[in-house]
Amino acid sequence: MNFWQGLTQRARAGFIGGALLILLATAGVAWWAFHTEYQALFTDLKPQDAQAMTAELERLKIPYRLGDSGTAILVDKATVHATRIKLMGKELPLQGAVGLELFNNTDFGMTEFAQKINYQRALQGELTRTIQSLSEVREVRVLLALPEQGLFKQATSKAKASITLTMRQGQALRAEQVVGVQRLVAAAVPGMATQDVTIVDGHGVALTRPEGGNGEAEVNGARLELKRDTEAYLARKVAAVLDRSFGAGQALASVDVTLNMDQIRTTTEDVLPAASRSGLQATGVVVREREVLRDSGSSLDSKVSDAGSPRNGSAQRDVEYAVGRRVEQVVSQPGSIRRIQVVAVVRKALDAAQEEQLRKIIAAAVGASIDRGDAVVVQSLVGGAIQAPDASAGAVGNAEAAAAEESVATNPVGAALSDKGLPSLLQLLVGGLLIAVLAVLLVRAGRRGTPPGGKDSGRASLSEAERAAALQRVRDWMREPGAGPAAAGGPVGARGRNG
Repeated sequence: MNFWQGLTQRARAGFIGGALLILLATAGVAWWAFHTEYQALFTDLKPQDAQAMTAELERLKIPYRLGDSGTAILVDKATVHATRIKLMGKELPLQGAVGLELFNNTDFGMTEFAQKINYQRALQGELTRTIQSLSEVREVRVLLALPEQGLFKQATSKAKASITLTMRQGQALRAEQVVGVQRLVAAAVPGMATQDVTIVDGHGVALTRPEGGNGEAEVNGARLELKRDTEAYLARKVAAVLDRSFGAGQALASVDVTLNMDQIRTTTEDVLPAASRSGLQATGVVVREREVLRDSGSSLDSKVSDAGSPRNGSAQRDVEYAVGRRVEQVVSQPGSIRRIQVVAVVRKALDAAQEEQLRKIIAAAVGASIDRGDAVVVQSLVGGAIQAPDASAGAVGNAEAAAAEESVATNPVGAALSDKGLPSLLQLLVGGLLIAVLAVLLVRAGRRGTPPGGKDSGRASLSEAERAAALQRVRDWMREPGAGPAAAGGPVGARGRNG
């Protein structure tokens, strides 16, 4: 108290501030020394995986935190990599399934049924991990139906698999990827065929198609897809030809294909005759031969007899043949092209010869045949309208061309006027005449205003009265109905001289 009372007011404030500063510095150093900076160990975890990892971290006494509503695990930044490696080496049942590590600690007292169940679980887990490695897949559920098989019992059913896929946001599997998953599962399970693997998405929509097309919707979808792929392939071929010929974007092509989706089975059966024997025409392979001889009421039967007929008697010979057959079956698969129709529009004027040549080129590119009924149409698009050839229009055009030629032969000036356009020619003539009249008036006015000595008097070339008179003459000439090239030398010239 004596120390505190002996201090001045300023010393007391400095003492308190120093003490507070020391306390804050001590607290900051302690927080920095004992503070742990957490970093994500695993993210986007399912509840089962998060529970297995946290249980292992607690067993290893490694501090952790949960983030992102329990889907992420955070640990110390300095030990994040080491902790991740430790957990990966523990063979935890991640992704909601266990794999073949289930047999690491085998119990020899386990029954055969339990061994089969563990094998099925391990196989399902390995398939789940393999399919989940695809970048588009977020979750996978694999169920296997393995047939029961024993020592004295043969399996009567086939192995089957059902797979449920949950895709990531905005991701989807292509058709070839679905087929790849089917083949992967079928190759991993003994006795399983590709068509025995059924794959559905998270909404329950089947991604696989039945092998034989059991449903009508699947059959129609497959036919439509085949038609669309065929048309797209042929359209690309036509577009490549047109782009190389006229330039990119200067031609358009559309292809329509009619497919024959009927499956036709043709069976041909022919008879194969055998070779001729003893000059007789044979019709097959001899199976049994019988000859009956009658002589004075006696008969002799034999299978094969080469003796001649008796002199006083009759003979009867029966031969049985086995007819040979040749059976040939030809199966025509659906999907053959029945008809092709191609339409090509070109942004260029083409004559009849060029259109025919282009039609042949397009037909050769897509494999069109006139005998089959295919059609290739080529149109020329000029000035924003399709120029289609028309026989009547061609006849009218020829008649007009003949009339124009006759008019040119009889009246060349009129033909020139009709070609260039009468209004435009009159405007040019009127403008030229106006310029000529003004030039003449200026020259004459200049001569009047020049003294005999040849020097300019300094006054204007035209007075106000002369300008008004010249302008009035031009206006009167423009009002005359016959003003034109023929009248230019008449009234205007006369008035110009009078002026």
